[in-house]
Amino acid sequence: MKINIIKILELNIHEHHLEIIYGADGFKFSTKIFYHDLSFSLLINNYSRSTIDQIAAHIALFEGMKLCSLFPKYYDISVIANQLGKTVLEIFSKIYKGVFAQHLYENNVTNYSGPEIISPGVSFGYSEPTVLSGDNQTILAGCGGGKDSIVAMKIMQEAKINFASMQYSHSVYGKADMQHNLISGVLKHATPIRNHLISIYDDFVDYPFLELYFPSNSGITVPETPVSIFESLFLMLDWGYNYLSLAHEKSANTGNLFWDEVGEPVNHQWGKGYEAETELNKFIQENLLSNFTYFSILQPIYDFRIFKNLAKYPEVLPKIHSCNIQKPWCKKCSKCAYVWLGLMATFNPDSVNSIFQVNMFDDDDLVPIFRQMLGLSEHTPFECIGEIDESRLAMKKCLEKGLSGKALDIFVEEVLSDYSINWHELEKKYDHVYSTEHAIPDWIFSKIQERL
Repeated sequence: MKINIIKILELNIHEHHLEIIYGADGFKFSTKIFYHDLSFSLLINNYSRSTIDQIAAHIALFEGMKLCSLFPKYYDISVIANQLGKTVLEIFSKIYKGVFAQHLYENNVTNYSGPEIISPGVSFGYSEPTVLSGDNQTILAGCGGGKDSIVAMKIMQEAKINFASMQYSHSVYGKADMQHNLISGVLKHATPIRNHLISIYDDFVDYPFLELYFPSNSGITVPETPVSIFESLFLMLDWGYNYLSLAHEKSANTGNLFWDEVGEPVNHQWGKGYEAETELNKFIQENLLSNFTYFSILQPIYDFRIFKNLAKYPEVLPKIHSCNIQKPWCKKCSKCAYVWLGLMATFNPDSVNSIFQVNMFDDDDLVPIFRQMLGLSEHTPFECIGEIDESRLAMKKCLEKGLSGKALDIFVEEVLSDYSINWHELEKKYDHVYSTEHAIPDWIFSKIQERL
């Protein structure tokens, strides 16, 4: 089976949520985005219907990118085309290329660069950026409940920078209440001046559609980070926030492998990286909100240093969660294995064991994953994890603590035996705070630099 056209069939703005109906030839899917403390009628009164329609159209466009997992020939956006400027085609192409590189690689598709975007009978509009009301120096900070979120908030808290939190749930990760409750447990250890909730219900990713109709397809790819940035813009408007900060680290800029057949890198985390950050910030400033700034507050540091910073707050250890399979931890995936490795390297192992209650180094199912992390396989795991040398450094720290297991035995035999590795220089690299290649505003960076 092949899909010829994916299409936005409807975009409805209700009082507290957006509803988007998509088509994929004869199939229909819906995405609903709920804002727990936002009134769209008030937002329209405070700004304009056209401003709200424009932002909603961008959300619909990029939420629909997930249907590109079906390799359609066309993407019909007639329903929203007059709310978009033609410049959106360029940023759509860039995001598709970066985010979907892994999907193309996994499906061995070398001759597809995304669907042709069409709008039969409807012309593109003109995108004129709106000015956010006021000059609110409070930072809207994304919080997913993981180690990065709490470290970022702790840094802002200690620097006496006001921030509000934005947490969102997605149906692909389980029940919304369960996700929000887990994140709320993390937020109890931070001091946001207010907390905003977004809940997303998506039957395309939640239903067994692909496995039934496209069993040979590797899975659904969602441009989760880029689309969440567009979804945050309504909160920026509603509260007058000028700054949006996510907690993406320097490690996200490194790809999993270089795909020789197409001559391009493949990076599972591209949507979190510095390139995507700068492209999205520029596009939104020029087309949607002129006095908006998006940045990652952790971009100057690697994951290795984030784990070290996290160890300053042992009280948060039982509350953080990062698993994308079964929250808080499935203990069987590459994300769980990587976070556990970093925690064991930096925390008291007994504290980590009290939560995980398993030695992942001795799990036969995880041995191939640890080999990937150590650079002993074709590529690193397709997950949001650090670089190869960061995993190696963490394993060395675990070994020095007297920990043991099959994965550590492999590390000793195949990595530690390489005497050409300069461990001192590696630690110096990954424990450094970099003052360039980040988009943090100067007034913020000057306050947080010493705390990073």
